[in-house]
Amino acid sequence: MILHMSDTRTQIIAASIDLFAQAGFWNTPTSKIVKHAKVSTGTLFNYFGSKNGLIDEVFLQLRQEQTAHIEANYPKAATVRERVEHIWFREIDWGVRHPVRYRLLQQLKLSDLVSRDAKARSWDQWSFAKTLIPEAIESGLYRDVTVEYVARLAFAHRDAALDYAITFELADMPLTKHIARSFEIYWTGITS
Repeated sequence: MILHMSDTRTQIIAASIDLFAQAGFWNTPTSKIVKHAKVSTGTLFNYFGSKNGLIDEVFLQLRQEQTAHIEANYPKAATVRERVEHIWFREIDWGVRHPVRYRLLQQLKLSDLVSRDAKARSWDQWSFAKTLIPEAIESGLYRDVTVEYVARLAFAHRDAALDYAITFELADMPLTKHIARSFEIYWTGITS
């Protein structure tokens, strides 16, 4: 079977995600990746240049999957609260549906192996919600803190809620109640 360039690239990224999730990206040599992807070492380096280039692309792929899930049915004309709540529910939903991918994404976010450029490009995908936090602060809805601080608070609260849901295998109504409760705790703490 002859793969197109994008198919080969996708195959390498998929193999990397599998192996990184099993052994960690720091413990996964490129020789194992090419064997799992059934491509040559030269092919991997043609597409990604280096293992760090591959790590960046794995990070961006996972962020793109997560962002696409969050952006689905995003209520652009809704209130700030409704838009933040949508993001909250969809982000936790993605993590619960894809716990291995979520945990790998968390490891990558915290590592110093993902380039600043890749991290910046991952935020470019969030154009649908980029003005949300500044809008909430400027309108007086959120407490008077920086955008960066609000984002970090949101991520910390959301990650705690998501880790809890995954650890305790919440599903259906218990999961929905947990997400709603965690959102209320976050919202009460950040609003004026």
